[in-house]
Amino acid sequence: MDQESSATFLNAALLEENAKLRLEVAHLKELCRELEEKVGKNSQNSSKPPSSDGYQKPNKNSDSQKDSSSSENSESSQEKPNPKSLRQSSGNKAGGKKGHQGACLKRVDIPDHIKYHTVKQCHCCQASLLEVKPEKIIERQVFEPGKPGECEVTAHMGEVKICPCGCRNEADFPEGVTAAVQYGTATQAMAVLLNQQHFVPFLRVSEFFNTVYNMSVSAGSVVNFVARTHENLESTEQVIRDALLDTPVAGADETGMRAEGSLHWLHIMRDEQWTLYYLSEKRGCEAMDAMGILLTFTGVLVHDHWKPYFTYAAVHVLCNAHHLRELQGVVDRDDNHLALRMMKLLRLSWHYCKGFKRIGMMLMPSAVRERIEDIYDRILKRALTKEAAYMEKKRQELGRKKVKNTKAYNLFKRLSEFKAETLRYLSDFSIPFDNNGSERDARMAKLKQKISGCFRSDDGGSMFTRIRSYLSSAKKQGMNIFQSLLKAVQNYSNKPLLGAGAE
Repeated sequence: MDQESSATFLNAALLEENAKLRLEVAHLKELCRELEEKVGKNSQNSSKPPSSDGYQKPNKNSDSQKDSSSSENSESSQEKPNPKSLRQSSGNKAGGKKGHQGACLKRVDIPDHIKYHTVKQCHCCQASLLEVKPEKIIERQVFEPGKPGECEVTAHMGEVKICPCGCRNEADFPEGVTAAVQYGTATQAMAVLLNQQHFVPFLRVSEFFNTVYNMSVSAGSVVNFVARTHENLESTEQVIRDALLDTPVAGADETGMRAEGSLHWLHIMRDEQWTLYYLSEKRGCEAMDAMGILLTFTGVLVHDHWKPYFTYAAVHVLCNAHHLRELQGVVDRDDNHLALRMMKLLRLSWHYCKGFKRIGMMLMPSAVRERIEDIYDRILKRALTKEAAYMEKKRQELGRKKVKNTKAYNLFKRLSEFKAETLRYLSDFSIPFDNNGSERDARMAKLKQKISGCFRSDDGGSMFTRIRSYLSSAKKQGMNIFQSLLKAVQNYSNKPLLGAGAE
């Protein structure tokens, strides 16, 4: 009896220990699964931006997409922390120091071109001054890029004549020619093009002119060119804002940018013809209200399901590119065939839309649309039932009253609750399938930050957003970027350069 009772006690102890170990293993498995979901995310299977992938992108050539979410690849795909500089602050203010040797643009003795500006009549009495000799000549030289290795200097010679009535008359110089020695509009437009369109830093723009054209254009001069162009585009920015306010379909997105050493947010509103950027310290409704569009916008707004967008009275459409990436993440993590079926359905439905649109139709036939919606509902119903059963099983294994919803369950529930916003492109072919246009417009800002770094001040961010809004809109409308910038540099009266009132 003693052996029997001891054996029974031992078995009970082993069973109790086994139950505890099973519970602990279930906890560890759940924790491991959550960690794998975190490290396995990248721009290919989630809403994370490509810039978060780091320098080593996920392996696209692997046989199995699951390999890209393995621990080795996921660790390398995480964004590296910024290196800490060993330099210490000197305590001095930025810029030139007292007593330093300055430099300026100097007049040349023999210009390449000479243009004379005469005085034909008196500004006061309107008498002819053709026979009156000029009292003196005012010379103003303009420097422009020439052939590689040299610049071209044009000397504008303006007459000064004294009328017999005593009135002093000076010849009119071309608009913008105001200084004794100055850079021309082509030089200014080229500098702004390099800095704002191709994101070349100020100092390197200066080096470019010195190397290619032997012109001493300082980094400070480039800053001044950009600032003047920014001022000349004030009315044009308002035209872009008004055009987007009246557009029937617009896309919205936001991305982080660093300014003044802290994280700011670049908000984007765009359509096929216009782009508006707005930089703010805030990310939510406060910044979008200050942008001046969404408060009164009543058209179709395509976005990525960020909740603040739903506070505005627009017709909402969700980006299906985001849905496809999140569904791909479910396939990678769980090998979920229903997520794969949903991906195939969304792609096939968009293929049908493009086909019907190609033959001149504006709406999908109701029978086809209803069939797609029916399959959509059935896939989501099965997927939600499967995920609910899985969560109930995990709850029982963990011995809890409730367990956290799985990523897949939350995604399927969102697709079910926002069915109209997800499938709105089926009923109106003017509505896009995704918000990739907004992401393309955001990509230029991320490229700028990677090449030139952050904005040292809010003024730099404001200049960038206004000039980039103009350049992006001009490019969408088929205009030449350099010629557009040349107009902006010459826009001394701040007239609108885009839209119906543009000259």
